Amino acid sequence: MTLKELAKLANVSVSTVSRVINGNDSHAAGPEKRELIWKLVRETNYVPNKSAQSLKTGSCGISGTPHTISCIFARSAEGLQDSFFSQIFYAIEQKAVKRGCSITGVFSAFEMSRNGSFDDLIHSNPEGIILLGRYSKSLLSYLRNRFKNIIYTGLNSIQDDYDQIICDGYGAAKTAVKHLHSLGHTKIGYIGERSNEARYLGYHEGLLELKIPVNRNYIFETSQSIKGGYESGLKITKITPDPPTAIFCANDTTAIGAMKALSESNFKIPDDISIISIDNVEMCQYVTPMLTSIDIPKGDLGKFAVKTLLDRIDGGHRIPVKIEIPYKLIQRNSCAPPKAYT
Repeated sequence: MTLKELAKLANVSVSTVSRVINGNDSHAAGPEKRELIWKLVRETNYVPNKSAQSLKTGSCGISGTPHTISCIFARSAEGLQDSFFSQIFYAIEQKAVKRGCSITGVFSAFEMSRNGSFDDLIHSNPEGIILLGRYSKSLLSYLRNRFKNIIYTGLNSIQDDYDQIICDGYGAAKTAVKHLHSLGHTKIGYIGERSNEARYLGYHEGLLELKIPVNRNYIFETSQSIKGGYESGLKITKITPDPPTAIFCANDTTAIGAMKALSESNFKIPDDISIISIDNVEMCQYVTPMLTSIDIPKGDLGKFAVKTLLDRIDGGHRIPVKIEIPYKLIQRNSCAPPKAYT
């Protein structure tokens, strides 16, 4: 596949495709056309001819052939449909193309486990693997015996001896709790997963540091999905006589589900209850009210994952590397002081 052929498939000029792929001009094409171009890049496994640049960038192997990597959605069963991890993957994809490397496969750990087959992953024969999201011990055990170069990216720090690119979910959760407390909230609930989850630990420890008692009635353990958030939101509406005045959700999709359930039950957000979450996906700006969230630099997680993995493949480093990307609170309209304090 050449740049000219890719441009023909996308029905745009060669220069437009070049600018989109190389990131030289954010206005080279509209959002839909850019998405189409990257979709075609993914489907055709397009790799730029960068052999002339290989000595400068280190993007090719000793033989001059492109490095090959595969991505595994280790946590989410939704794969590319997961709004958080899909944004990390798109950044991985774009960085890989710019570095002249080939993505030989995109896999779901959930699907591979359900089917009991890792054949497609084995056949893709990557030089390195990027794990997106917290993985199971069984998955890591399988990969460890078959692949040399593995890197993890996500919100939970890992203890295994592998490279990791993380954004501190524990610290982000404490920041969310402290923000709610700064508004006057002391009855703060949690929606999300608990087992081995940094965000729940950050929520719990954040309350203790603020000397706020942990109320088990305010904690709703559920899958971090719209459905999980919705079902938890319905449970919140039934808490009497002392409901929480604010809820911290482990991610935005959970928060959006909870907001829908609360709104359907005539709870006004943020007048009756404040909502804050983590991720800051694009949808946060399109719900009503707009969702306050902790921004996770998803693009940087993906880009640093590719750079670090290629450096390991090329022998640039041998000891496990940990890179932590900073997060940031994005205040919108879903949080306000509780009524008792207004």
